[in-house]
Amino acid sequence: MITSRTSFITAIMTQSADVIIIGAGIAAIKASLELTKAGITNIVLEARDRLGGRLCTEKLKSGIPVDLGASWFHDCYDNPLLKKYWTSKKIDFVFDDGAITFFNEDGAISANEHLMPIYAEVQCYLKHLYEKIPRERDISMKEAIYNYIKEKRYTLTEYQIRHLPQMVRFLEMWIGSSWEILSARCIAAEDHKGRDAMVLNGYATVFNYELDEIVQAAGATNVNELLRGENHVVSIYKNNVVYKIEWDSKKKLVNVYSKEGTGKINKFTAKYVIFAAPLSILKLRDPKEVGAIEWSPQLPQKMLSSLENISFSNLGKVFFEFPDVFWSLDNDRFVSIPNVDEDYFRACLLDPENVTTYKFDIKREDTQIEDSDPIPTGLDYTIIFLNIARSIGKPVILAITSSPLTQYIERKDPATIFQVFKPVFARITGLPLSVIPTPKEIKTSKWTYDPFARGSYTGITVGDDFETYYKQLVDPKEIFDGSQRVRFVGEGVIDDGAGCAHGAWKSGLREASYIIKQMKKSKL
Repeated sequence: MITSRTSFITAIMTQSADVIIIGAGIAAIKASLELTKAGITNIVLEARDRLGGRLCTEKLKSGIPVDLGASWFHDCYDNPLLKKYWTSKKIDFVFDDGAITFFNEDGAISANEHLMPIYAEVQCYLKHLYEKIPRERDISMKEAIYNYIKEKRYTLTEYQIRHLPQMVRFLEMWIGSSWEILSARCIAAEDHKGRDAMVLNGYATVFNYELDEIVQAAGATNVNELLRGENHVVSIYKNNVVYKIEWDSKKKLVNVYSKEGTGKINKFTAKYVIFAAPLSILKLRDPKEVGAIEWSPQLPQKMLSSLENISFSNLGKVFFEFPDVFWSLDNDRFVSIPNVDEDYFRACLLDPENVTTYKFDIKREDTQIEDSDPIPTGLDYTIIFLNIARSIGKPVILAITSSPLTQYIERKDPATIFQVFKPVFARITGLPLSVIPTPKEIKTSKWTYDPFARGSYTGITVGDDFETYYKQLVDPKEIFDGSQRVRFVGEGVIDDGAGCAHGAWKSGLREASYIIKQMKKSKL
């Protein structure tokens, strides 16, 4: 069946280039830019009707730009993308890493409770005990914190034992998964380099400037020339869902098949393919799933196995615009930590040294909030608020969530969403629930339900083996007869800058440089 369809496709249309790039996020665009500057022809295929991938800037009804995807230049100490745009003066930044206040059921947590120094000690504890353990002995963050408290209980007050675990759950905000499944081993190895600068005029601005560089390098008049396929060096096609990647061992070429929204089938042939779609797409095994890609011949078993041992997370964003600001403008951030799990607290407080009364389940997925369940309260989850109003002077605040709250929020209507968050606004402002105003607009991310994203970015779940997976994708020497013709890029295929836009950008540079070098060799 596939063979006959393939023959039919070939008869309809074939387009060739030196390189086919699957996906049009910042990694893909950076790769395309470098190839274009080197005069290497390339075709970018994007499944959606827009470019940018998980960079997505939209506007509120009031005209305020908001980033539903990447918002920050992370790791500012060593971020070449930040340096490029800071010196260009084209992007508006703010370092929103000033004062931060944590809130629990009692209100703002006093610094005199000494929870932050203990939080820092927990990070040292994790690094010392868990960073070097084999993945087979990995445990969840939830269990690791229990172990820490039992070991150091003699140094902690009852208040600290009660609230420290909830404070440590702030780490959920780095990844987008709950502490029930977060890997203690991988969290211990997390290493951020420097500050974080938020983009105020939308990360799409950064992306569009990169796109403009491609237009210039290609000698094109504007980006529409590339989108129409009228340029002799680079073409960018939207609404092209890639469904098959095939190796032609006789011609030593890679064939890529895509389907447009109209049902039209296209075939593209190239010497190299850069796979810039998210890890979540590469992990798909059911060919019936939207976005699933058939590999012919299939990917090596080692790579398939490594993909089973890496996860994808669900960080979510909820923007609220209110008629007026009713929260403090003194802080950059507010964090509402979850209500205390009384059973967990008692186990931490009372369990004898060699006895564990609390049941810890090793699992790789969070238990979801079902539609049939009561509407949850945000007070039971870690939520960080970014005080956008402080930076732009408009009554906007951003809430960031992790799994499983993200999945619930991203499929709900504004009224239900506000019902979840209203008690949290009361907590961080100290106002009665009855006086919390209704927002003018609520806009949420939808990455969980985007079939071409299926989450936010690469995660770190208990038992994940990033090291093996990373080696398989950065050096994919067994794919297609060891030809090295398939290269992988993205936020999950970079060690320095993993999970970040600048990391994805660097991976695009890395693989474009590899291809340029190989093609120069072949011409000698």
